[in-house]
Amino acid sequence: MDNPTTKPADIQIARGASRANASWRNALRAAGIPAALTVVATIAAFCTVYVISKPFQAGPNAAILAAVLALTQGRRRASSDHSPWVKLITFPIVAVGVSAIGWLLHNTFAIGAAVFIAAMSFSIWSRQWGETMRRIGSIAALPLVAVLIAPAPPHAPGGHLINLFLVIVAGVTAYAWMIALAEIAKRAGVAVSTPAKFVTNVVESQRKKGTLSPHTRMAIQMAVALTTAFVMGRLFFAHHWGWVVLTAFIVSSGSVSRGDAVYKGFLRLGGAAAGTLAAAWVQHMYAPHGPAAAGLIFGALFVGLWLREINYAWWAACMTLVIAVLQSTGAGADASILQLRLSAILIGALCGAGATWFVLPIPTESLVRRRIADALLALDEFASVDDNSIEERDKKLQTFREHIVRLDGVAAPVEFHRHVLLQHGNANHPATWIHLMKRCAHRIDAFDGSQKDLVRAIRLTRKTLGQRELPLSDPLQRLNALLDGRERQ
Repeated sequence: MDNPTTKPADIQIARGASRANASWRNALRAAGIPAALTVVATIAAFCTVYVISKPFQAGPNAAILAAVLALTQGRRRASSDHSPWVKLITFPIVAVGVSAIGWLLHNTFAIGAAVFIAAMSFSIWSRQWGETMRRIGSIAALPLVAVLIAPAPPHAPGGHLINLFLVIVAGVTAYAWMIALAEIAKRAGVAVSTPAKFVTNVVESQRKKGTLSPHTRMAIQMAVALTTAFVMGRLFFAHHWGWVVLTAFIVSSGSVSRGDAVYKGFLRLGGAAAGTLAAAWVQHMYAPHGPAAAGLIFGALFVGLWLREINYAWWAACMTLVIAVLQSTGAGADASILQLRLSAILIGALCGAGATWFVLPIPTESLVRRRIADALLALDEFASVDDNSIEERDKKLQTFREHIVRLDGVAAPVEFHRHVLLQHGNANHPATWIHLMKRCAHRIDAFDGSQKDLVRAIRLTRKTLGQRELPLSDPLQRLNALLDGRERQ
């Protein structure tokens, strides 16, 4: 029973914290099995292609490509309902394209960089052409990162045809292992879908006439970020330019606002710093070789995939550790390499955040207001539905909750801003707006008060949202009080 001296706001905060902790634990448990399956598929793909490459004396590069393809696709299980034939065709094509870009970067850097930038930007821009292109673009984009980790293509003595054969084998093998393990898990009754991201079918808000689509804007930002990163990396970091480009890609990829890019930059920098320090410590205590190095790499991959759903910094730290081990010569990671890596990551983060901040920028508060407006509109439509239309009410309620999920997607950078600038006492901070909207979503289904009062409160909030000089938290708090039954208008 609640303490009668406890304030209602304190009770709601405690309940919200309890729900957040339960959600965190559920996400952590649910992410474990997909992470394990992905790592197994990655190991299997690497070993299979490595064995196939051995008679051709081609080295490990085709095996590394297969492992990266399996790893990146494993993180996108939510799209596994797509046609398997599309993926079977896409994987070898992507593998050939990645190897070709790697060859260009090794032999004609400027042309290779231009093709890499164009390919990455096109994969983002093309996603506006429908679900099929969105998924193909997603499959094609992330394996390009393999070029930044191990850019050299296979170099078998048999020539280009053997190299092409091994690259195609890498693509097919990665896909085959992903399908095989998913089928085994399915027959064993194990859920393999990624739990943390709730995929919605909410259509993006209508943009103003003459403005660019979100995908076009993000593609341009990515092109600027990568161009700057390639130039800075080549000029100041010589053979380690990939560290700069990789960080710029991560920070710029999918950033929906200025604040989101800055937040990703801090996560990437913090995670990479932790991963670099861990790698330096491991190599100082015991420089791993052979099976020990492989065990460390795949163990770090599992931890990164598992904890990624909790915070991206874990993934950044684990991937940095993996790359450091892969690129280690066995002589240890001295202070100069540590400093160089952190400097490159910092420059890359600035390239990515700078492109999002200055090129066709979207202020974070404007994005939060836009998504709150969409959610309030959906809530208004739900509250205005006739009580007798149960099916229609359920449909409208689901639409409202999908908008809340989209709003939740911008919560992390806003909350980060509040913590960094010590804005906890600011009752009208955008983080407070998001919190109050999420509370509405928890209570709306059980509301048993006056429908007319509810519609009036929602429309007052929408009207206030359109007037930036007015504090939005006040009408949102009144709306929550009405839903709680503490206020009857």
